[in-house]
Parts: sequence; structure tokens; C-alpha cells
Amino acid sequence: MATLARHLTLALWLCLLPWVVAAQGADVRVALVIGNSSYAAATRLPNPSNDAKAIAAKLTSIGFDVMLREDMDGQSFRVALGEFSEKAQNADIAVFFYAGHGIEFNGENYLIPVDAQMRSEATAQFETVGLQQVVGAVNASRKLGVVLLDACRDNPFATSMARRNGTRSTARGLAPISLDGESGILVSFAAQPGNTADDGDGEHSPYTTALLEVIDEPGLEVGRMFRAVRARVREQTGGRQVPMEHTELPDEDIYFVASNAPPPQPVQPAPAPVVAPVPAPQATRPQVEDPLLVYLTAVQARDRAALEDFIRRYPDHIRAADARAMVENMVEQDFWATVLASDDLNSYRSYLLAFPNGNHRIAAEARIAALAPVLQPTPVPTPTPQPVPVPPPTAPPSFRGNDLGNCPLQNGSGSVTGIAYDDTLFVRSGPGTNFPQLGELAFNANGISIASCANRWCVVEYGCLRGYASQKYLKQGHGGQGGSAFAGIYRVVNHPMDQKLNVRGGPSTRFPILAELPPNATGIEVTDCQAKEGDTYRWCNLSWNNVSGWAYGRYLMNAAGLQPYSAGFR
Repeated sequence: MATLARHLTLALWLCLLPWVVAAQGADVRVALVIGNSSYAAATRLPNPSNDAKAIAAKLTSIGFDVMLREDMDGQSFRVALGEFSEKAQNADIAVFFYAGHGIEFNGENYLIPVDAQMRSEATAQFETVGLQQVVGAVNASRKLGVVLLDACRDNPFATSMARRNGTRSTARGLAPISLDGESGILVSFAAQPGNTADDGDGEHSPYTTALLEVIDEPGLEVGRMFRAVRARVREQTGGRQVPMEHTELPDEDIYFVASNAPPPQPVQPAPAPVVAPVPAPQATRPQVEDPLLVYLTAVQARDRAALEDFIRRYPDHIRAADARAMVENMVEQDFWATVLASDDLNSYRSYLLAFPNGNHRIAAEARIAALAPVLQPTPVPTPTPQPVPVPPPTAPPSFRGNDLGNCPLQNGSGSVTGIAYDDTLFVRSGPGTNFPQLGELAFNANGISIASCANRWCVVEYGCLRGYASQKYLKQGHGGQGGSAFAGIYRVVNHPMDQKLNVRGGPSTRFPILAELPPNATGIEVTDCQAKEGDTYRWCNLSWNNVSGWAYGRYLMNAAGLQPYSAGFR
């Protein structure tokens, strides 16, 4: 009986041996998947949670050990990234997927946790997680690290972040990333540099939808996989959104799912054995691949993947340099196609940044010149025998008083130009940036009286406010800038009836009071509302019965019954 048991155990072990060997030879795969939807200081995103769950399920089904995390605050985000980095050190393939808000400023990319307030550039870098940290985590893997970023959605914090030197350094979309000196790394962006990605009208974003369609396709090499993702997203969005990859792939081909093995053939009954002399084995000459033929075949087919494969296998071949030049040209052509599809200022600038001496440099520079806003020069007034003197820098202009109706009409012929919709134009007490600020003008202000200009500074008058503004941002005639989302007709609400509402020279209590509004005023015309750090409500640029300036949005309500909060209407 014992002998029979030993035979059965041996037979079972022999049956299981192939599976044990296969398991020992399989790649170790880990993944961290994060979906941030519920932001404390921004509007909730519908799809990142759905995207993360679907990607996590798909990666689990193809053999990844997946860490799924949702709505991560800053501390939890960093703890999860540290745990994942430790796992990646013992893995062959490490994948990081992120869906949610991302931001780029000063050329660096950051992922935004759900508890981030993003009130200023100075604090934002400490509230966010830098993309370089993520790249470092996946790059600890033995073969390949992959970063998938569905994080190019519009930045909702741009309007509330404090400015540096009167302008904003944050940009639209995410910036290109350099992988110089790295190997075995792939970073995929949901949209090209400088552009934003759709969150999607369905259950998933276009980028995640494309990933779900191809990530488990058998026999699809990683490089080809992301070219397929790019084609699907471009088709799905009508060319508005084109994913881009930055890669330093290893020399070997890597598959998330290997090719399916051929099905086993039925075993036919063997004929009776015939004893015959066994012929001596004959040596066969191995087939030797001709590298030049491989190169010429790839060139004739214009197959980028085949050219890249030739370069990997024959890096020192006499034709390797030609192959590299052809691949670079194909990459440039693909990038140029996405630029032409977008046809916007940021895309052409991104092309020149990536290919400063590219084949389409002249065309890109021509489109930038055509699309860039043209600043109209201020006409020089006709000289008269008694020219209007420019007030001396040491004598700052004064306000026109704070009585109702004591402000000049806003009927000048000048306007603000070249200022971003989330920015303002400073009015100073003298002709230079070293003079104190008296107030600010909205980015779309019209009706400005331009008294005189000298040394790139002009004396301006706008209602109760009078001072100096940079000539660069002024023009004669209507500005023609886009309207603000906060523009409209408002009324005073929630204000003590025995007091009047202060109207100031700029969007802050640090500016002097120019005039006052009655606590029951209606028919107030608002041009724009600006968010300021630390204030729950926005400050609104308004005019009413010849009174003009800025008032705090807590006491203003539009015709729809909404008030201008820092993060938007509420």
C-alpha cells in the first residue's frame, strides 16, 4: 500500500511540474492605480473613480498585483507611493496609473491630492506629488516601468492661485518630460504637451477607454500597444486629443499578454513499430540573418517598429545611423500631425520646443505669428502748441472722492489688452513698477481715458480711479477680449441696511475706498470677478450710476440667484 501511495505522489508531481516551472519563470508584476474624483476645493470629477476601478480590474486579470486607491489626500498619496516603490524593487514590470487633476508650472508636472487647497504657487509644490517621484518609483523595476497619466484635465485652481510678479506661471495641460539617462521606462500622457484631455461623457475618459480596449490584447508588444491607444483616442475625439509617450524601452520586446499558444493537435494511433537502422544525424547549417536585408525591408515598408527593432539588435551596423535618422523623422512627422490637428498657439510652441531645427520650423513660426495676439500701438497724439504735461513721478494721482455720483463717466476710448482672463492690470501711483499700487483694472475693461503716455507708461482714468498703467497692455478702441463667466447684472444682498457697501480701487481690502453703494442697490453691471488667496468669495469689478471699482462678492448676487465664490458660482 505504501508503495502504491509513493507511485501516486510521484505521478501527481510529474503532472504539476510544468506548471511549477512556468510559475517560477513568470514575470513579477505590480501596479498602483489611483483615481481622484472628490476634490475639497474644486468641482468633483465624474470619471476618475470609474477609470481607476476598471484599470485595476483589467491589470489584475492579466497577472498584476494591484494596489487600488481612491480619493487620496496628500499624506495617503505619499504613503501609497512609498509602499509601491518598495514592491517595484522586486518586480520585473511596475505600472502606475493616475486619473484626476494634474498641473504644470515652471516646467514641472505635479499630481494633485483631493485635500489640496492650491492657494499659491509657493504652497502648491508642498501639497502635490511631483511626477519625477512617480518615475523614480516605477524605474526601480528590473525590466520596465510604466506611468499612465490621465491627468491633463483643465486646472481648476489656476484662478485662485496667488500670482508671482503680477502674472501666473501655471500652464494649460502638462509639460513634456525628459528621460535622459533612464532605461526601461515609458511615460504616457493622455494628451499632447500644452493641451488638456477630456474627462469623457460616458463611464470612462477617452484615454482610459482606449487603454481598456488594448491592454490585454495577446501578442501586442508594449510599443505597439501605445501607438494603438493614440490612434483610438485621436479617432474618438475627432483629432482634438492625441496621447503622447516618452520612452526609453529595454532591448527586448515586452508583452503584457503573450501570444496565444497553438491549440493541441489530436493524437493519432501510432502504427506498429518497425525496427530499422537509425541514420546518423546530419549537421544542419543555421540560418544566418542578413542585417542589411532587415534594414532594407524595414525602409521599403516604412515600418517604424521594424526600424527600431533593427537599431536595438544591430546598434553598430553601418546603417544604424540612417535608421535612427528615419525613426526621428517619423516621430517628428507624427508630432507635427497632432500639431496641425490642434492648430493652436501652445501646440506650435511645443513643436518648436521639441524640434527647434525641425523640418516644419518655418511653418510653425508662421502660424505662431498668425495666432499670437497683436498688441495695437497707442496712437501718438497730434502735437499742439501747449502739450498736455505728464504728471511728475513723485506726485501720485489722487482718487476722485467717495461720494455717490462723484466719479467721471467711463466713456474713454481706451481698453485693456493682452491680459489673461484670470489676471488684472495694475494701476500705480507713478510710471514704474517701484511705485505703489493704487488699484487694478479688469482684463476686459473698456471705456478707459488715456491722458498721455511717456516711456512706456500712460496716465489713465477709469471712473474714480486715476493713475499710471503700462502702455504695453493698453490700446485705443474697444479691447475685444472675451467676456468673463462672472459678467452680468447683480444686486446688493446680505448687507447691513444701516451701512453702505464699500467700492475699492482693486480686488482687496488693501486698496482705498473709492465710493459706496446703497445696501439695496440693483442693476449693478459686473465686468469680471477675481479670486484672491484667503478670501471665500471673489472680488467683482463693477459700475453703477457713475460709481466704479471693486466690491466683495459676499454682498453681490446675480439674476440667477448665484454668488461668485473663489471656486466658481454657488
